[in-house]
Amino acid sequence: MIRIFTLDEFDPALLKALTKSLYTAFGVGSEHSGAVTAPHGQQEPYDANKLLETLPKVHALKDDKVLFLTSRKLAPRKLASGEAPTFGLSRYSAQLAVVTAVHIKNVADNVKLLTRYAMHEVAHTYGLHHCLDPRCSMYPQWTPSYANGDCIFCTYCRDSVDAKIRTTKS
Repeated sequence: MIRIFTLDEFDPALLKALTKSLYTAFGVGSEHSGAVTAPHGQQEPYDANKLLETLPKVHALKDDKVLFLTSRKLAPRKLASGEAPTFGLSRYSAQLAVVTAVHIKNVADNVKLLTRYAMHEVAHTYGLHHCLDPRCSMYPQWTPSYANGDCIFCTYCRDSVDAKIRTTKS
């Protein structure tokens, strides 16, 4: 199950479309499970790592994936080659991920891009790494062409995520 918790208010129709798209992408249940409050002391732009560490505990089973959705800015990540914008962050082969909609103009009309960001981060929680296929949702998000892609996995990533889902305990 993919459980989505919102840190800010989102249109219920947008959340319904997102959960439907994630269900289609992963073939596991997806639902909006409620709203949570961002931890005190966090200021925008949020440090995504600290945010994931300090968010309140939510009800989820061991094999559930938990996606926190915010409309606030996440601080850019520092890479060896410079800074990269942060559209989301997740723990590889773990349970938690966060995605921001701040970079999406008119998010209500662009659920596809939000879904692509969410697919990318949820797939990281299943242990997938970045992909070299620019059509795949696992292509690096900070590339200029990422926003133009579809909500799909390449054959390799699709097979990898399916294998991870099949081997879950519940």
